[in-house]
Amino acid sequence: AFGNGEDGEGEGEEDDFNYTPEEIYAAVNAVSPGLIRVEADELTYPLHVILRYHIERDVVEGKLDVKDIPARWNSAMKETLGVDVPDDAAGCLQDVHWSGLAIGYFPTYLIGSATAAQLAHYCRRDMPDMDDRIERGEFGEIKAWLTDKVHRHGRRYGSLDEMLEDQLGEKLNPKYFIDYLTNKYTELYKC
Repeated sequence: AFGNGEDGEGEGEEDDFNYTPEEIYAAVNAVSPGLIRVEADELTYPLHVILRYHIERDVVEGKLDVKDIPARWNSAMKETLGVDVPDDAAGCLQDVHWSGLAIGYFPTYLIGSATAAQLAHYCRRDMPDMDDRIERGEFGEIKAWLTDKVHRHGRRYGSLDEMLEDQLGEKLNPKYFIDYLTNKYTELYKC
């Protein structure tokens, strides 16, 4: 069984592991703003992406000189996440994207999260017991739903919006991701 201790794993190690599933869930989902995007929690990760997008946009539009990126980065990190950047390696040079000329790539991470939340919403609509299936480790019907709605189409559609509108009835809508984060962290922090 998923995470309920019924599989016998860890028997005889009770003294080493005295945490409830709720305590483990709270620990792995704790919100703690930090410097490094790939180490960010689920709630602050989008802020890392948005910060990078704003810098990229301003460089491309000629509103920010490349030499001024570190200062803008440090200021934005302090303003957005409340963290001080000790050096450029932990700041604007931490990602390989820009040095590899992958300008405009960061937003795709946030688009992916928003798309996943929207797909999950519609999968739950079509399969109200989706969460129970996941808890039981039964992914076959969920995979079949994703295959039908997304995977089988390959590059048939000209855009993500076109696919979502055809398959779900609406274009990409950030509401589902915002609702997901709001519900998850309101419950987690009991606020």
